[in-house]
Amino acid sequence: MSLDDNEVLEIEDMRQARESANSVFIKFTDNKEYFSTHAFCFFEGEDGKYYNSRIRSYFSSYFIPFAVGNKKEVLKLMNKIKSDNLYDKISKMFFIDRDYDLSMKSADEDLYETPCYSIENLYACESCFQQIIQSEFGLNISDNDYTKCIKDFRLRFSEFNEGMIEFNSLVLFRRMKSNSNSNFKFGSVKTNHLYVSKIDKIIKSEKYNKTISDIMNALSINNDDLEHCKQDLVTKGSYDVLFRGKNQLDFMISILNNLKELNNTTTYFESKLRCVKLNITSNRLSELSQYAITPSCLTTFLDNHRKNMVS
Repeated sequence: MSLDDNEVLEIEDMRQARESANSVFIKFTDNKEYFSTHAFCFFEGEDGKYYNSRIRSYFSSYFIPFAVGNKKEVLKLMNKIKSDNLYDKISKMFFIDRDYDLSMKSADEDLYETPCYSIENLYACESCFQQIIQSEFGLNISDNDYTKCIKDFRLRFSEFNEGMIEFNSLVLFRRMKSNSNSNFKFGSVKTNHLYVSKIDKIIKSEKYNKTISDIMNALSINNDDLEHCKQDLVTKGSYDVLFRGKNQLDFMISILNNLKELNNTTTYFESKLRCVKLNITSNRLSELSQYAITPSCLTTFLDNHRKNMVS
């Protein structure tokens, strides 16, 4: 039996209430018996699916993770805990995405900020793609098909990012203009309503113009403001780390699914690859976590906190 819209909204409201800063703070204080022996880790939403395995490599089982609703709630919780010196000696770490906000990476020694838009950017990259086609498609660096896949992925990723400048300019505008419609959810925009990604070409969706127009209307942005945001992004470059990570991960998964289809139906590969069992679901942050990048700044952050905890 499917849920109606009201039931879906009610479930989402309940989830947000459970993951609010105040609710998580109560859970945190209920864990007093672990204060001297465990590290407490606080993430945005599902981001623990990326961080947990990496934290475990430094803290073994001696850490307690908490999902907090969003970046705003993580920062609110951090300020709440930090404002009470009762918790000064407790090992604690707060993890947030960079987004298009002003950087906070130096705001607090217990705060980790991604070096890219979001953790999804750490999945949607060439090195991650390389590992996946080696492990899941059985290709080696000496194979012609491996070289072909990497070359095509690189070209398509560049084309996809070029095509996504307008959309990311709207994301940037929303961040810059706090008085714009803050209720608009960019997460509700499907990437394939902008571009359809295949290993041999990137296709602009028939829904692209309407999707962009609807967003512009929702944000009350004019063409001049949009162009200004575009130029800002073009000047900065580095689209692979600057652009919204969820869309880039959608792109990479589309490419992988397309390769899986081509292995069964065409001659893209020199010969049919055996045992391609890749099946990426909505739980993709967990399923692909082993292949994602671990940036050096995260390694340093975790190592410093482990040393401080030991001392």
